[in-house]
Amino acid sequence: MNVKDIDTKLDMKLKLVISDNTDIFRWSKLHDLVMSIFIKEDSKNPENYYFQAFIMKNKVHFEVKELIETYSPVETENYYMLSHPIINTKILSLIKELWTIPSIAFGETSIESGKLIMRIRFHRLYKKDLSLILNKYLAIPYFVDDMTLTESEGGIVLLGNKNSRMPLSIIQYSIPVSVHSEDYAVQILEKNNGIAQVVENPYNKNDFKVIIFTENHVKERNGFTCISGEDNIYETYASNKLLSLIRDKANSRGIFRNLLLIIIKNGRMYSNSVIASNRIMEYTKMVFSSSLELYGKNVVKLENSCDFDPELYGEFGTKN
Repeated sequence: MNVKDIDTKLDMKLKLVISDNTDIFRWSKLHDLVMSIFIKEDSKNPENYYFQAFIMKNKVHFEVKELIETYSPVETENYYMLSHPIINTKILSLIKELWTIPSIAFGETSIESGKLIMRIRFHRLYKKDLSLILNKYLAIPYFVDDMTLTESEGGIVLLGNKNSRMPLSIIQYSIPVSVHSEDYAVQILEKNNGIAQVVENPYNKNDFKVIIFTENHVKERNGFTCISGEDNIYETYASNKLLSLIRDKANSRGIFRNLLLIIIKNGRMYSNSVIASNRIMEYTKMVFSSSLELYGKNVVKLENSCDFDPELYGEFGTKN
């Protein structure tokens, strides 16, 4: 299968704009700050969650810098990272309910102009399920500020639009299949020329949700369910120590992986994703250091790293 064969199968998209009045939202509105947001579970109190916000330094003027520093941020060469408890529990409740809908794939979450922006793709069969959840929250005053639910142009077009706002890069690396458990999902990908889209739980679940696209209909079993028989889309959960470590390191540094796809061929598992170009070297080093940390040796092969190109990504990972 080609990436373009599955690109529009999650054929609906939702953009949710959420209002809140806590301080990081006010900063964003007053100082025109854009923050990439990750939602994290408090390890000391699993019932609590917090925002991990990343603010690029080149967008921060002196007055805002002083404000940010009062919150004791983690500072790197390129960004400030600060943590803030989620006070408005409706936000977390909404995300958790949305997560129960089959086929849901969250995109990058951000705070812009004082609003929380959530971007989601999903399959048309679950539009009613989504609407039932949204209707409850639309009835809450001063919570959902705006909502756009439309057909999706596909992940590649959406990334092309994002690339016009900020430069993106493609990164592909491979690891031996032997470092992954020989689970049913791996068998399906190998035998059916499948492509898997990895979807991270937005509130920090250990496992990955994996949406699998195949050429042919495959058998369901416990933990491996059909999303659409017509489009040959399936959903399951998977775990992988190396990919989890890379994810955790990337999340801790605010590196979002757009359209993270997995294919398997010739005994290797290929990971394809798109990230901000100014983070590509940092992320590449992170991938290799994770391998050394886990196995004491390098099991990763860098297959390609280049500027984002829709045509290239459409063919990516499909050639021997």
